[in-house]
Amino acid sequence: MLHGYQRPQITIADFLDARGLPIEYGNRWDSQPPEDAYTQVAHPHRFAPVHEVAQALLEWMCARFKVRRYEDPGLARLLRVNDQDLIASVRLFPEDSRCAPMALVFTNFPSVHLEFGALFRRITPNCGCDGCDESVPEMLDELEEWIDAVVSGAFVEIMNWEQQLVTHLFHVKALGFAEESRSFEDISPARLARAREILPHDGRWAPWPVR
Repeated sequence: MLHGYQRPQITIADFLDARGLPIEYGNRWDSQPPEDAYTQVAHPHRFAPVHEVAQALLEWMCARFKVRRYEDPGLARLLRVNDQDLIASVRLFPEDSRCAPMALVFTNFPSVHLEFGALFRRITPNCGCDGCDESVPEMLDELEEWIDAVVSGAFVEIMNWEQQLVTHLFHVKALGFAEESRSFEDISPARLARAREILPHDGRWAPWPVR
């Protein structure tokens, strides 16, 4: 649980379609979306609550845990975020090196790039186009659940050097048991070398130390 954290008061705004009817984002398409929906983002500002919740989580983590926080524009460049799109690029390092480090990059879209541990990366929203029809409430729940897993020591990274795979595991009540694997193919040799250096021997990151 995110002890002491309070989600900001979020208002999910209504957006209207061409007929003047509310768009049911997250449940918009009964069947395959029209092809041009994948090239359109009619209301990007509907994702603004992602920034609000991510900022609240960031402030909560800095207040509750023994972490070092610093701005790192270099991370944004590494994630191919253009300078004109960048709002903030923050790294968090727990005082205990057995704990997973974290990074959050805020962009103008609005979106948040996340980096956990050695190799986990995610963007929320993942796409943002009308075709993908991502649900903001679900997005906010997932964001809090990922953070919960990392700070509580329920985040695991397993490197399989023989199969050239990294597997990320999240063990939190809300997520149940979430697992995803990815190939080493799109991971740079430098990142793989760094992962080998910092990952716990069993891949299990420790809970963050509380102040």
